[in-house]
Amino acid sequence: MEDAHIAKFNIDTDTHIFGVFDGHGGKQNRNRLFIKMKLGHEVAKFVTHHFIEELLKNSSYKSGDYSKALTETFLRMDELLRTSEGRRELAGIQSGNGGRGSDNAEADSFAGCTSVVALMVKDKLYVANSGDSRCILATKGDVVALTEDHKPDNKEEKDRIEKAGGEVYEGRINGRLNLSRAIGDFDYKGNDQLGLHEQLVIPHPEIQTRALSSEDEFLILGCDGIWECLPAKQIYEFVNTKVKNGKNLREAIEALLDYIVAGDT
Repeated sequence: MEDAHIAKFNIDTDTHIFGVFDGHGGKQNRNRLFIKMKLGHEVAKFVTHHFIEELLKNSSYKSGDYSKALTETFLRMDELLRTSEGRRELAGIQSGNGGRGSDNAEADSFAGCTSVVALMVKDKLYVANSGDSRCILATKGDVVALTEDHKPDNKEEKDRIEKAGGEVYEGRINGRLNLSRAIGDFDYKGNDQLGLHEQLVIPHPEIQTRALSSEDEFLILGCDGIWECLPAKQIYEFVNTKVKNGKNLREAIEALLDYIVAGDT
């Protein structure tokens, strides 16, 4: 279900990064006979184009404050999306040009994306999450949740939404959006009287850090649709069984997705 991802080893010395970005919202071009990608993919694709570059040049990253660097890079994505250059790139993504928009075409995007990013620096793991995608760590035959979903009816999230003048009903902001943190979604971030961290939807990630050890086996990152099908422990057991039977991780994950995919609509 996710629209875009990053998986890159050695972006820096002993430093690796993995992320899943799940798009939502946006406006459909009804002049086309079919939609090449899921509605709302443009923000997710945009983030993959810029995240690593912005992280590496971030001053907090350079000073070794990786948690702060991840937070600042999430916020930086919103900043870039609001620029004329960013809107032109969104227009190019929407048109299927891979981000190569024309000089005068700027997208008026109402899309957003959830983001979960795992950064490994030597033997330290930093996981940043904004939205309802998740990351788990398989370790010692069990799983450790490294993210918590940001849903509108969570107390902290609901309090902020109501202070910003919104309502939460049927688990959605104003009955529409069923998550409370995301990159993009600027129609939920337009109150000029409030700070960025006070809006109906905020981009700020929560960060979990963990020292890695020889007992840790693998990470699984996925969007909400994965975790709605199976609980984390069963996902771990499925993948681990496949690996013990000789499958590599790619083959094990492909088998997992085949197993949980809906048989019909």
